[in-house]
Amino acid sequence: MSKELMQQVFTKMQTEMNTAHRHTQKGELIEAEAIYHEMLEQEENYPPALHGLSDLADKINEQDVREDLLQRAIDQIKGATDRNQKGLIAIWLAERAEALIKLGRQDDAKGCISESEQIIKENLA
Repeated sequence: MSKELMQQVFTKMQTEMNTAHRHTQKGELIEAEAIYHEMLEQEENYPPALHGLSDLADKINEQDVREDLLQRAIDQIKGATDRNQKGLIAIWLAERAEALIKLGRQDDAKGCISESEQIIKENLA
């Protein structure tokens, strides 16, 4: 669901995002990484590229890198008023919590989960 939501929120660089996602699904992580870095060269701190790189970091079990990339992606759209963007923030916070749990940082993970829950409740109102 996050991929479809991300495409609704971020219409720029759709083709590149789709190509990188296909590479990731095929296990072609180096190719996907190159595309995400190209996207970041076009637009620094582009949230979908940061999120894509976080997926790659998860696949190679680099949770500290994943957590940092997710936080950077969240920071780029934090304060958004659009429901879809807020929904992405909630999803990415949950993913960040997962990385934090794997790093043994349960208290930080609880904070992310709490923040995610709050955003979901606000989005439902």
